[in-house]
Amino acid sequence: MRHTDLEAFLAVARARSFRLAAKERGVTGSALSQSVRALEEELQVRLFNRTTRSVALTEAGDLLARRLAPAFDEIRAGLDAVQSLGGQPTGRIRVNVPAPALEYLIAPHVVRFLETYPGISLELIEDARNVDIVAEGYDLGVRLGLEMAQDMIAVPFGPEQDYPVVASPAFIERAGIPKTPQDLMTFACIRHRFPSGTIFPWRFRRNGEDIAIVPEGRLTVNDARHAVEAALGGIGLARVALPYATDALSDGRLVRLLADWSPPLPAWHLYYPSRKHVPPALRTFIDFFREAARQPAPAALENAPS
Repeated sequence: MRHTDLEAFLAVARARSFRLAAKERGVTGSALSQSVRALEEELQVRLFNRTTRSVALTEAGDLLARRLAPAFDEIRAGLDAVQSLGGQPTGRIRVNVPAPALEYLIAPHVVRFLETYPGISLELIEDARNVDIVAEGYDLGVRLGLEMAQDMIAVPFGPEQDYPVVASPAFIERAGIPKTPQDLMTFACIRHRFPSGTIFPWRFRRNGEDIAIVPEGRLTVNDARHAVEAALGGIGLARVALPYATDALSDGRLVRLLADWSPPLPAWHLYYPSRKHVPPALRTFIDFFREAARQPAPAALENAPS
C-alpha cells in the first residue's frame, strides 16, 4: 500500500472533488482516480460514492479519513521539526479564517511574515463556516472566543471585537432613531447570511439584560462590505465589525446607534489540535501574528445619540 495513494485519498476527502484535489496536488484527474481505485482494491472496500455531480465519503471512507488525517499531520510535523533543526522553521501552514480577522489581523502582516520566514508556505482560506479543521486538513483556525471547539487549544488573538449598529444620516432623518433593541423590529435592517444558511442574529446587552434580535429587511448579503455600501445608500440599518465602518463613521457618512447596548464581543482566537509537539512553523506563525495583532484597534466612534 503506497503512502502516495493514502495522500491522494485524503486530498479527495478534503476537497470532496477529484478535480479540485488533482489541481491541488498538481496531477491529472485520471492519475488521482487511479490512486484511489488502487487503495479501494487493496482495502477491498469502497471509500467514495461518486456521481456525475458529487463525491461523498462512504462510512468506511469517513472512518479512514478521520484516522489518517491526524497521523499524516504528525508525520508532516515531525519532518518539519527535523528540517527546522537546521535553522529557520520550514513547512506549510493551512489556516481557516473568517473575513474580518483575515483582512484586518492577518493580511496586513503577511508580506513581512513571508519575508522573515522564507522556509514557510501559507495557505489562507477565508471561511465563516463552523468547520472541523482536522478533518478538512487545516493546521489552524480562527474564530471568536465564544465559538471554540472543546477539544482544541485556543489562544487570544487581537483585541475584543466591536460590532456597531450603523445607519446613514439620511436614513435616520427619514426613519428615526431606535432607542432600544426591541425598536429594531420596526426598522428596515440589512441582514447577513452565514454560509450555514442562518441569519446573523443581533445580540445586545445592558445592565445584565440580554436581547437577541433576528433583523428583518428587504436586503440580505453575505459580505460586510456590501452591508456597509447598502447602509451608506440609506437602505437600512447594518451591523458589521467596526473596521468595515470606521472610515464612514469618521467622516459622518454613517452614524452609530444603540452604542450603550453593544458591549464588546470576545476577541478572536487562534485554535489548533492538541499535540504533544507543536510544529515549529505553526508555533512561529502563532507567535508572529499574535504579536502583530497587539497593535491598537481603532477606537469606537459614537457620533450620534444611542
